[in-house]
Amino acid sequence: MLKKFIVNPSAGKGRGKRYIVPLQKALHSLAIPNSNIFITQYPGHATEIVNSKNFAESSIFCIGGDGTLNEIINGVKQGFNSPIGIIPVGSGNDFARAIGNLSNDFNLEKYILSTRSIKCDIGQVVVRRNNEIKLNKKFISSLGIGFDAFVASKICSIQVLSGLPLYISSVILSLFSYKAPKCSVISEELALNFTDKVFLFAIGNTETAGGGFKLNPDAKIDDGYLNLCMARNISKTTLLQVLPKAITGTHIFDSRVESYKFKLLKYLTTEKVFLHVDGEVIELEEGEKEIGVSILPNSQTIH
Repeated sequence: MLKKFIVNPSAGKGRGKRYIVPLQKALHSLAIPNSNIFITQYPGHATEIVNSKNFAESSIFCIGGDGTLNEIINGVKQGFNSPIGIIPVGSGNDFARAIGNLSNDFNLEKYILSTRSIKCDIGQVVVRRNNEIKLNKKFISSLGIGFDAFVASKICSIQVLSGLPLYISSVILSLFSYKAPKCSVISEELALNFTDKVFLFAIGNTETAGGGFKLNPDAKIDDGYLNLCMARNISKTTLLQVLPKAITGTHIFDSRVESYKFKLLKYLTTEKVFLHVDGEVIELEEGEKEIGVSILPNSQTIH
């Protein structure tokens, strides 16, 4: 099988760029025929590369973080069955953490030659306005509406940190200015149908988000479900008491936090909200909108 490598040089605040030469040396040493290295130039470029090339008979390796992996997942054509590998050099690397790829002694050549493959679920989000689809994207690690998406929007402004310290700093910055939107949440399978101010609405295919925060500690990438961590009508003072518990995942035992497994739900609001899809932040302006989130079970092979 052919091997294609997509490198995001900006991932991990420039760590991705430092992997280009070691990758070239590894491919030369292994004498792998017909392997190609593609280097992304701007956000969304990985999606364009995968969409424009014939990768049908190729395994794809992502040298980047959750965001780059998300771009690849959204670029592959329907029916793509080849494995996707992840060489984690991002700031968060939550999906790599979920599959055990964050070893300190990560061996590039050994991983390229590995025949390991696992099937995993993928999430999908569809945003509709007046019954017209405005956004249709897949996600492989996490999705958030509201506070954690607002936190993600602040991350780019912090240049000196990464991983969990970066996420914690962003949380503290965000608490001062964030206002919870009023929304309706509907899920027949969960018997949920309410309207309230929802501060935290974090969905996970993996147990961690933000580089290690265990927002959904019961999440599994292959169980056919997404997990939801939700806190509604909660004060910022109370949230400050609850969020530190999310480092270890014990926040789900707090009575002020709701935790669910689901396959399909809808989030409706008329207010401006922040949405993040594997860390990519999207601002949804005021006006009536429906955000549908669902699971695509067993739909991607991971190397």
